[in-house]
Amino acid sequence: MTSTTLLRGLCVAFGVATAVTTLAQCGKRVDDAGVYETTVAVEPVGPVAGDDDGAGLVGQPVGTARGDAAARGDLQTRATPNSGATAATTSDHASSAEVAGGATPATDAAAIAAAPELPAPPDALRILISGSMLGRLEPCGCASGQLGGLARRVQHIGEQRDYDLLLEGGDMVAGKTELDKLKLLTAAQVLFAMEHTYDALGVGLKDLALPLEEWSGFLLGGPAVATNLACDDPMWPATPYRDKQVRDHSIRIASLLLDELPESLRGEGARVRRTSPTTAWSDVFTGVDQDVIRVALVHGRDDRIRAVIPNLQPKPDLVVGVDPGYIEPNSSAAQVAGVPLVFAGIRGRVLLDVRLWRDGDAARVACDLVPLAGSKTVPGGGGDPNVKAFLLTHREDVARENVLEQMAEQQPTPSGSTYVGSQTCSGCHPSAMAAWKKSKHSHAWQTLVDAENDPSRYGWPVTKYPDCVGCHVIGYGQKTGFVSYEKTPHLSDVGCERCHGPGLDHVMSGGQKPLGIIGGITPSIMCTQCHDYEQSPDFVYGDRWQVIKHGKEPK
Repeated sequence: MTSTTLLRGLCVAFGVATAVTTLAQCGKRVDDAGVYETTVAVEPVGPVAGDDDGAGLVGQPVGTARGDAAARGDLQTRATPNSGATAATTSDHASSAEVAGGATPATDAAAIAAAPELPAPPDALRILISGSMLGRLEPCGCASGQLGGLARRVQHIGEQRDYDLLLEGGDMVAGKTELDKLKLLTAAQVLFAMEHTYDALGVGLKDLALPLEEWSGFLLGGPAVATNLACDDPMWPATPYRDKQVRDHSIRIASLLLDELPESLRGEGARVRRTSPTTAWSDVFTGVDQDVIRVALVHGRDDRIRAVIPNLQPKPDLVVGVDPGYIEPNSSAAQVAGVPLVFAGIRGRVLLDVRLWRDGDAARVACDLVPLAGSKTVPGGGGDPNVKAFLLTHREDVARENVLEQMAEQQPTPSGSTYVGSQTCSGCHPSAMAAWKKSKHSHAWQTLVDAENDPSRYGWPVTKYPDCVGCHVIGYGQKTGFVSYEKTPHLSDVGCERCHGPGLDHVMSGGQKPLGIIGGITPSIMCTQCHDYEQSPDFVYGDRWQVIKHGKEPK
């Protein structure tokens, strides 16, 4: 019997940041640090000390904790799609005993296998699934061929016209800034107040990181579902479940959160409480007719989702895993203890079209991927015109409310030093400066200005939108970093300190205090903070480094 080991940092090890083929090679899954993972079979280990429920932790991480390992490309083991392991690892927030309901999950290959692809009967439910939008209201436009966007999604739904359920997994935004709040408001209005209204929105950890009053206010009256969360605030927008009648089918949708709540929501006086997912699931189906179709949106890591499924009673007909590590949905369902399991993917780039039906007592699914590509003939890539107008209003609101400057200088610099600008570096590093001036980095800001002034490309205030500005300047969001072009023009463009960190201490010491790469990470990881698989889908570090190659001055 084997489990699955995830080889982390594959691209870093070979000096390749995000080649196009990487997505297929690495199972389309990426870890929290943005490092790709792939699979290698190894033997499972036995029970680990401290595992209270006695379930053998398959593949305890090798060496260090997950976050540290990501930067170094260490090997780690985790249950992954179609593997024979379901036990949770101790690196997860909640205890494996709670997830597994005190029982050891099944670990034989028959318990977790690819679901057989069967033709869907005419009366099968048709469900469109997405999740972990993470604030990606639309593609950024940095590269051609980008997928996703609310305008394309709504256009697709309108063209199809026969979806029975529209499900959004949750984690609508990625942070808790002023921009995230405006993004959530915009996304909620598009998905829950326009023509094609969504049926359910799961609640994830990133949703709860927002100020509770504002998050609640934006979603009040919407289809938010939080089955194992409770709140004493009368404005709390989530309900334990959502029901819908489709033809002869009664459907109940629940949403489970497997991870602990953010620290800001825990402790004395906490207003939101998290309960046992298995108990909460059982409660919402107590006394419910067995003919009701049961759908579960489950937030957590893939291995923990698989561990909890055998303990959900009554058995779900479909589990939608919301694990932000899955860049794209899987093209077929897995079977976990007889339950179809699919993953939602992230950023709304590729949606999942699922047909669900019952074959006797067994639930069956058929899956199709829906890549939201832009039109090659319609100016602007197409998309629903009403949503596009709404998104334009959002961008103009961000500029009018000066969100760019509101979000500036909020965090300390990596070293505690002060940014000085690239020209300060030129006196001692003339060859590096000469190489920089020949690169596109030296006029990164101007590309935003040009796009802003060209209606055929953007034609909206790109230079005032934080998501766009951050990869074209130095130190945005950090103390002494870029604020706006009017206030900090010396920090525009992608200059020396973007990679090497703030330079004042280095300058004042006459170079005695050395600068390296911020955080000591490998150069390829530094590059992919901006040149990721979406912004630069054909980025290869070994090739691009030759364009900007520089080093210490000759003595």
